[in-house]
Amino acid sequence: MSPIAKTYKPVVRAKTRDGKLSGAALVGVNSILLGWTLDENLDRGNLLGFGIRRTDYDLEEGMMIRSEWFYGNKRFSHQMDMDYGPTISTYSAPLQRFSWADYTVSNRRSYMYEIFPFWGDPKNFDREEPLRLYVRPSAPHEGDWGIYTNRGVTSSLAYQERFKSIDPAESKDAQTWLSRGMKESLLDIIKGAGKNDGLHIAIYEFEDPDVADALRKAAVKGVDVQIVFHAKEGNGGIGKTREENLAVINAHALQNNVFAREKPLNISHNKFLVYLKDGKPHTVWTGTCNFTFSGFYLQTNMALQLSHAPTAEAYETYHQLLKSDPDCGGRNNPNKELIEEIIREAEKSLRNVNWKVNFSPVSRDHLLEFTNEEIRKAKSAVFMSTPFGLDKSILDALAANSEQIIEYGLCNTTARKKVEQLNSRYTRFFTPSRLESYMGRLWDAKAFGNNKIHTKSLVRDPWSDNPTVIIGTGNFSDEACRRNDENFLVIEGDQRLAAIITTEFIRMWEHYKSRYFINTIYASRTASKAEEVSQMLLDSDGSWSNTAFKETARSYKFREREVFAGME
Repeated sequence: MSPIAKTYKPVVRAKTRDGKLSGAALVGVNSILLGWTLDENLDRGNLLGFGIRRTDYDLEEGMMIRSEWFYGNKRFSHQMDMDYGPTISTYSAPLQRFSWADYTVSNRRSYMYEIFPFWGDPKNFDREEPLRLYVRPSAPHEGDWGIYTNRGVTSSLAYQERFKSIDPAESKDAQTWLSRGMKESLLDIIKGAGKNDGLHIAIYEFEDPDVADALRKAAVKGVDVQIVFHAKEGNGGIGKTREENLAVINAHALQNNVFAREKPLNISHNKFLVYLKDGKPHTVWTGTCNFTFSGFYLQTNMALQLSHAPTAEAYETYHQLLKSDPDCGGRNNPNKELIEEIIREAEKSLRNVNWKVNFSPVSRDHLLEFTNEEIRKAKSAVFMSTPFGLDKSILDALAANSEQIIEYGLCNTTARKKVEQLNSRYTRFFTPSRLESYMGRLWDAKAFGNNKIHTKSLVRDPWSDNPTVIIGTGNFSDEACRRNDENFLVIEGDQRLAAIITTEFIRMWEHYKSRYFINTIYASRTASKAEEVSQMLLDSDGSWSNTAFKETARSYKFREREVFAGME
């Protein structure tokens, strides 16, 4: 019987008996990132690549359920005329890279990943002893923390293969698949509240009928439902948010449960719920997701659920202040000072835990300061999901960082010009792009609009013993500090949260990186058929590995190999 992993570990490291091959798995809930490297003294002249086999095990009995090889797109020249289809098993056509991600795992199973080096001639190769990594994914909720990540539009190829061209609005099965437990985690809290309990919400976009209906039913059975909603008129061309919020409120008879936030300096951008058990703050549900169809199903979003009374108390105090619709304008504003006092009191009550709670608006750039500090502290990697751009101070901090630090980012097309200046060597930011078809398959489902990236997060050094996560409603801008109603968490030393958020970030980043290269190289209108075919070919010797081992090649692959393999 195989020595399967029965408990969760966020980072799993291993090496082969001969020491030639070593690597690491960064383990999330739904995704696992594998990275590996070879002894740098080895002659890689006839290294053809790596095949990966995954074996699934039953957690209770430890018995093997199935074993299968991963598939890739590229193949050797002699395999081009063989009828393999659009993908080919890495059993016969190895991967010529040093990382791979698996987005199809379940915490109800245990897994063994075997990474086999292929050496020799493409028509007559040897598979050497594999690197074996034994992992079990995390449950969505462990201990105080739950974390939920939807699939969103980043999975459009997988959506197309599963649901064809069905509009998600017309399929409950598609919605469940896209939400992947995120919306359900919110509804579970609402539906679980009983008489004498409370549900106190602050929300920017409140349009989802399922959430509104659940809140109405909760109010009817005696739950104290209080909803602070964005209600500012005509600000920045987004005044329709007020009308859409009111339409849902009126349609579900929630008029007596709402508090209009009409006087935010800019927007009341929060998305959180405080659950009060018998009138006392108990749990916070927060994150990046508005209560909308797009938020739950189409954009990339994350939600955190934290059952921790002092944290819930801080959010409840902030919620009660927002209920009064405070005017935070002008210098030395007393309402901003009240928010600062909530933050200070939270720091006192949270001194024995490894996270900090912050709210906006205040009279300082607290989100930017935390972000820039973490960028400067990085020893191996910074991963940022930044939907609507970056403040200049963050751009400067990224640019000033050591060249040895990986800096990977995602943002929407509206922020493309801001981040273009960053793209060099180990810094790579990508924006969403459409890909109608490639290699005979449809790659895009329904066109979901421009703002596909919506998660606002930073992870520093997720392979280390002391990573940091920043996540919340605030975009990385001064407005998120000084003008909007916002909340965010700074979480230090939590390897599980860092691993989960990083693996989901890489899922999104690899998706749009691939589209970028396909759209600019493979699917170029000017490319000849021969050039397109050449992009599908594997190298017949070890030359492909040079960019990953020669630092002078100035490729992001060199440092990525080291970091993803857990070398730091």
